Amino acid sequence: MLSFFRRSSLVAAVLFAAGCDRSDKNPTGPLPIGAQSNTGGADRFVQETLYDLTDSYTAIECEDGQSSELVALEGQIFERFAFQFNPAGNVHVAINTMPVGLKGVGSVSGEEYRVKEHESAVYNQNQMGAVGSYRQIVKLVSSKSHSKYSLVGGGHYTINANGEISVERDKLVLKCEG
Repeated sequence: MLSFFRRSSLVAAVLFAAGCDRSDKNPTGPLPIGAQSNTGGADRFVQETLYDLTDSYTAIECEDGQSSELVALEGQIFERFAFQFNPAGNVHVAINTMPVGLKGVGSVSGEEYRVKEHESAVYNQNQMGAVGSYRQIVKLVSSKSHSKYSLVGGGHYTINANGEISVERDKLVLKCEG
């Protein structure tokens, strides 16, 4: 599965670079001509990617010891990454994913699973600091036994003008109804 934490390090590096050098208002250098637009003086870069999860496997294990079986995935995840930089030096980053024809088959039972995988994250930074929020949802629902397994994670953080984390809240909820 795609992971918020894997991409968040890239986004954090971009935000850190934007805050380090106030003289250069474009921390990533020139944007590719085909992927950028300039509306009202703001530069915007959008990248859309389709990830094929065929031949990938996933399982969800809860704290009480229950877990789904290993599920072989078929289908894709669509991801949109948008980066906007305005003349005032503010940075806005948004990441969203959604499943495209995503389903699964239990490796032990052969039972079909409905699969949902969705991530969203928003980051904003200016000279006074940065804020960000994220949410990730993964759900597996078996078609015959109607067993349900879900992972919902999310969080929020605030970084002050000195680069110190002043607010950091994370929450992970695992549910197993098997």
